[in-house]
Amino acid sequence: MRKAKILIIALLLLLTLIFGVGVAAAQSFRSGDNITVAEGQVVNNTLWASGRNIDIAGTVNGDVFCAGQNVTISGTVEGDVICAAQTIRIAGTVNGDVRLAGQNVTISGDVSRNSSIAAQTFSLEGSGNVAGDASVAASDVNLNGVIGRDAALAAQTVVLSNSIGREVKATSEHLTLGSDARVGGDLSYTSTNQANIAKGATIVGTTTQYAPQERPSHRNRLFGFNVLTGLYTIISLLIVALALVLLLPQLFHVVTREAVEAPLKTLLVGVVAGFMFPILFVALLLTVVGLPLALLFLLMWLLILAFSGLFASYYLGRLLLRNQPNPIVIMLVGALIVLVVGLIPILGIFVGLASLWMGSGMALLSLKKQFTRPHYVILQAESSSEESE
Repeated sequence: MRKAKILIIALLLLLTLIFGVGVAAAQSFRSGDNITVAEGQVVNNTLWASGRNIDIAGTVNGDVFCAGQNVTISGTVEGDVICAAQTIRIAGTVNGDVRLAGQNVTISGDVSRNSSIAAQTFSLEGSGNVAGDASVAASDVNLNGVIGRDAALAAQTVVLSNSIGREVKATSEHLTLGSDARVGGDLSYTSTNQANIAKGATIVGTTTQYAPQERPSHRNRLFGFNVLTGLYTIISLLIVALALVLLLPQLFHVVTREAVEAPLKTLLVGVVAGFMFPILFVALLLTVVGLPLALLFLLMWLLILAFSGLFASYYLGRLLLRNQPNPIVIMLVGALIVLVVGLIPILGIFVGLASLWMGSGMALLSLKKQFTRPHYVILQAESSSEESE
């Protein structure tokens, strides 16, 4: 199906761009609380930006990769824009594709090619224009601007109030077409509710409603998963990974150092810990005195497991980009590969186990080093005092 092809191509292009740009020499890296490309300023290469607030009002003659809390692009980007943030606003001109993930995403400017969006709320404002295709996974979608070609939409609520050049394919509980809406091709939607099509709305092709249970199970699938769901999951987890490495870059660098120095030892520690934890936990539960310790032990282990995938992703990024100083770039590459490969049946199971074992092994070795270091210093101090006596 065309929607599936669009999203698969988007993922492949994303991987290609990351690897292609990662080895290029002409790049600009900026990090800090506030990143600004002022109006009139020109960046003549690819821009990697990580910070709390990112404001691009000038011109970037290349691609833009960014992660932060608030991102605003009111200038001109000659390449693609790939960003993850809480709030993203494209108010300028992007002469390539946009791939955005955030809580609130707004496009009020011009996108010359395609857009792939994962958000809680997405709004294409009246002044906004996407010349190519639009693929959107969100809770609420409001399309008041123009989409030049196809629109593939997955949302709880979808409102169309302007022109879609060709087909619209939607999965939505509540689909509304305003009086000024125009669909240049077919309108097909999957919903338990009938679309609310206002008088005056124009649909050049046919309108078809599908009941959710009647949808063939093999359609819109990527590696066995619903395409839009898989894309939304990947980008959502990617946001979490980038946010954590933005807040705790030193933690990830220190912990993954264990695997860089001794990968086999790290993997072995993770495997042994994975098998030993249930045994130790049950043993502690069987003793009244050990019950509080068992609960504390469980909480610590759950925390390690929660971070194991992130540590493994950062470690993979370090292996692939050995001379890369920017932690955001390292995590972006590593996490994206782990997440995408993790969706592949069977292979994804092995990737998950490897991430779990490597990540937990890194965490445990790092904790061991932190706890043993003070003890070592004390012994040295005691030894030195005894010699002086």
